[in-house]
Amino acid sequence: MQEGLRIEGQMVTFYKNVTTIAIKVDAEIVASATIEELELSELEYFEIQRITAYSCGEESQKFKERFRPLLERLREQGYIGENPLQHWKKNQIKCKLDIINPDITIQDKPLKHVTPAMKEQFDKHVQALLKIGVIRPSKSRHRTMAMMVNSGTSIDPKTGAEIKGKERMVFNYRTLNDNTHKDQYSLPGINTILKKVGNSRIYSKFDLKSGLHQVAMDPESVEWTAFVVPNGLYE
Repeated sequence: MQEGLRIEGQMVTFYKNVTTIAIKVDAEIVASATIEELELSELEYFEIQRITAYSCGEESQKFKERFRPLLERLREQGYIGENPLQHWKKNQIKCKLDIINPDITIQDKPLKHVTPAMKEQFDKHVQALLKIGVIRPSKSRHRTMAMMVNSGTSIDPKTGAEIKGKERMVFNYRTLNDNTHKDQYSLPGINTILKKVGNSRIYSKFDLKSGLHQVAMDPESVEWTAFVVPNGLYE
């Protein structure tokens, strides 16, 4: 069995020797550590916990039911859904890379060892992206390496087997990032945000699907995004 541990409430379980111990969590110690990082007072911290706990209850489900018609209208209008091209056409926003040195060529080395199973994984993701029109075959001089990762893993408490998270294809754009002028916009502090929204009655969060493909690339920047997979080059 593989080693690991699992924390559930006040129980910590160590896998391999399967030893379980009970612990007592000092809320004040946890709060003080968190408060220092967030720059919050103790009262502010516990008030956030109270609001969060309340918002995760039945009211959240009632809210979803109440605004379901609005979500359906947004889907029909192309603001949300599974068709990024429709959204790109509507918002007309382009991402243009501010390149430092246009003479640099990105030349990442391809993966050294690719198994048939890995190639099948890459093919599946590439075909899915080609189908929705967010990538295309490339003839760019640039080449960023693509990799397959799993978004988090866990250990089965009974068998000790490793359970892999959702499979994703990611790209090592480190060289491109280093050759791009940084956006100097500074995010506001947590206290500034809380003061602005503290008296609101409704709090909502909009999650971007996979965090990708929300904004189209400017035509002049597309070649810089080229990535290599076992079956070719795409951008």
